Amino acid sequence: MIIKKGKIRWINITNPHTEELASLQKEFGFHPIIIEELQDVSARSKVEIHKDYLFVVFQFPIYDPQERVSRKGEIDFLVTKDAVISVHYQPIEPLELIMDKLERDEEYKERLLDGNTAQLFYYITQACLLFVMRQLHHIDEKIEDIRNTLFKDQERTLLEKISYVKRDLLSYHLITQSQIGVFKSLQTLGPEFFGDKTSIYFSDLEGDFLKVAQQCENFKQTVEAFENTNTQLLSIQMNKVMQRFSVLAFLTFPIMVILALFTIDAQGRPLIGYTPYDFWILAGAVVIVVGIMAAIFRKKGWL
Repeated sequence: MIIKKGKIRWINITNPHTEELASLQKEFGFHPIIIEELQDVSARSKVEIHKDYLFVVFQFPIYDPQERVSRKGEIDFLVTKDAVISVHYQPIEPLELIMDKLERDEEYKERLLDGNTAQLFYYITQACLLFVMRQLHHIDEKIEDIRNTLFKDQERTLLEKISYVKRDLLSYHLITQSQIGVFKSLQTLGPEFFGDKTSIYFSDLEGDFLKVAQQCENFKQTVEAFENTNTQLLSIQMNKVMQRFSVLAFLTFPIMVILALFTIDAQGRPLIGYTPYDFWILAGAVVIVVGIMAAIFRKKGWL
């Protein structure tokens, strides 16, 4: 899709075909290696300055609700003095929203395209950063759910919730951290290519990105704190269970000793065989001993 106003053009390409890339190379004179790299997703993000254009590979997280984890999205930008070319390999929500609004809203189109390509590139990238910030909303909701569930005797359920959030945050963190170099390079190379007056655009983009990175780091620390608390609660529960089992085992010890003594076949063995109520007397003695020990343990808070 191509949107144009005056000399400024925005060319947006989804899943580029060989013919489209060949046409771009013919019209703009892009290097063959750059054209070859546009055929598929890049291994890493980067910023390159060439004689007549700027090449930017921008990667950002996109949440996958089915897998419950953030995946890597990518937009490749080729920015000349009169055109911004964006190439991506899957539908990108912020780009679709901008393109749709540009077609419907002339005032919006006037604002975006009534300047230079540095300004247009800024607006597009800023929209992507706002989208990335909104992507953190689902993590915020999950962290709030964990906060509300903590201390409600649902430690095992929380363990699963925390594991999913940690996996998502780790993926999100890895993707965003790899972009730090991109925005630092843009702050240097952008004004070098477009002129010093455009430095404010690239400085603002770096500031917006740092907000995303900081928010991600804050969430990461919060989840780790909740995980430590939940682990301690689980440990306390396990200790209580082990304590109860230990007490129960100790309660059976005197029973076993008493019963073992009365199984000894000795001439001086008392009670057994001397009265028809020997079984009930022995059982009653065992119950009394266990009852006394249970009362003592309960008083001490062991049961």
